[in-house]
Amino acid sequence: MTRTKLALFDIDKTITKHDSMLLFLKYGIATRPRAAVHLTSVLWNLLLYKTGRIPADKAKEAFFCAINYMDEADLEAFYDKILANDVYEEAVEEIRRKYAEGYHVLLVTASPHAYMKYFKKLGCVHEVIGTQLEKSNDRYTSRIVGVNCKANEKVVRICQYASEQRFTIDYESSCAYSDCLSDLPMLQLVKHRYVVNRASELAHGLEGRRWNR
Repeated sequence: MTRTKLALFDIDKTITKHDSMLLFLKYGIATRPRAAVHLTSVLWNLLLYKTGRIPADKAKEAFFCAINYMDEADLEAFYDKILANDVYEEAVEEIRRKYAEGYHVLLVTASPHAYMKYFKKLGCVHEVIGTQLEKSNDRYTSRIVGVNCKANEKVVRICQYASEQRFTIDYESSCAYSDCLSDLPMLQLVKHRYVVNRASELAHGLEGRRWNR
């Protein structure tokens, strides 16, 4: 296997300014008003999660309720109209720079691959790894399949991808970016680790990066 230098990026609040899950809920209800019937369920599941009565996965599924009313074109439109306009320009510039320098660029997110996959339209991303949703009759449902792509699961998915692509991670040359310390397992896969726009949480050998635009 070849040794490959990776540039790993979280997406929510690292590349984008806001949490895509909330953006998707708002967009889904605006474009698919029928989904508004699920709002009570969303709030109830959020309360159950906050009080420790259900796991995060179940609460997240409620936030994706609008996807049950969407097809692939709708999901691409969400990326084009909302996500593509919510990015930090400096984050995208960093991605482009790493791609031009020969890094294998991976975006790794806990949000659904169903709509995050369209970040490949940037043209400087090799792959997007995210939480998988159930698919039925060529449409996605809000049900999570497998494990939520968060914390240690990100490491599992990255290593699985590397194995499938037949390369090993060049630890010394690779880098990773995230806004949250829950991504520390992913950050520890590489030598150069950056916490974005969260200078107060610098620790564990992390360096700070701040996107201002």
